[in-house]
Amino acid sequence: MRKLKIILLIALIALLTGCWDKVEMEEIGYVSAIGVDIAENNKLKVTFQITNPTATASQEENPNEERDEVITILANDLVSVRDLANISIARNLTYNHAKAIIISEEFAKTDKFFSLIAATQRDRDIRRELDMIVCKENAADFIRNNNPPFTKRAGKYFEFMASGWEDLGFSPLSNIHKYLQRTVDGNDLFLITYATTISEDPKTPAETVGDYIAGQVYIKDTNPTQMMGSAVIKNGRMIGLMTGTETRLTLLMRPKKITDNILVIFLDPLKSNESISAKLMRGRTKIDVNIDKEYPIINVTVPVRLSISAISSLIDYIDNQKNQEILRNSIKEFLEDEAMKLVKKTQKEFGGDPFLWSTAARNKFWLYEDFKKYNWMEKYPKANVNVSFDVRIEDFGKASAPSKIGEIRQ
Repeated sequence: MRKLKIILLIALIALLTGCWDKVEMEEIGYVSAIGVDIAENNKLKVTFQITNPTATASQEENPNEERDEVITILANDLVSVRDLANISIARNLTYNHAKAIIISEEFAKTDKFFSLIAATQRDRDIRRELDMIVCKENAADFIRNNNPPFTKRAGKYFEFMASGWEDLGFSPLSNIHKYLQRTVDGNDLFLITYATTISEDPKTPAETVGDYIAGQVYIKDTNPTQMMGSAVIKNGRMIGLMTGTETRLTLLMRPKKITDNILVIFLDPLKSNESISAKLMRGRTKIDVNIDKEYPIINVTVPVRLSISAISSLIDYIDNQKNQEILRNSIKEFLEDEAMKLVKKTQKEFGGDPFLWSTAARNKFWLYEDFKKYNWMEKYPKANVNVSFDVRIEDFGKASAPSKIGEIRQ
């Protein structure tokens, strides 16, 4: 009997093996980017950028082989449209490898935006880590015009760009999970990366690095795509824009440090037509919220350390301690003025808090229900806010003394 049981067990295992349910790579359509536009009669135009898995990275074997295909379909939602695509594409589409969902600005300003994204959480094929981008033009045009260099995979391009946002801070890290979480919570504004492939009115170089929104930077490149600044989301839909500088300041004043070691430019306090470049590193921001009065009193202290990279005026800020103190105070005053301008803008124009200061206010309540009754979103526009920067100059790069004309050694 024992031998018979073993034989039956082996036979059963053999029946469970095999390749009857195998799927060849060529049978699957790997969607790398999804675009969503508004259409007539409350419909959607959904664009898929489908990666060709057989295209080699160098395309040396098949130089004429298309690396991807872009199709646009009229549909009701993101779930059913995947099946509709099969009337044209001879592959089963999957969102498992999608890296970004691109929303047109026109659609992002509608109430349908939140309901569309909220419905995606019921589909196991759509990951909540999917990066979100709002584009100025139609999402279909953005995807078709985007021509990233150095990489043959559109998915890799969006993945690399997202990693750069964390380092530079010109655009926020925004994905489906954070968007849904912040919207349902209803206490804070949410920021989504803003992008475009249209360069209509390039600005002259700004006094501060990043004082642009996408499309305003003058760049000569084969790829017209620019990602700069952020779309401001309130109650699930877009209400305005922030420049790259404003986005950076917002991230600096948040409780949790994400962006660090960023390049900044300040006007030279002793020679206003010259500039000073520096690397800025942020410490732990201190946020104190007083809720004893009708409207909150918010005191924020942002510690920053600076590594001066370039002094174009050649003024001695290294050995001359008096000049160094003038520089430090000038930078401190500039950061505080810009921060307060941004705070006023968020209070008057946006009517909401993008700095996540509600997390500090929440700690003042015993119960979350009491905090919800306090209604932070309505209280914030009339809050008394004070922002200060604790500026410390750490070093002046590799130079141990200021360089002067005629003293540069070979």
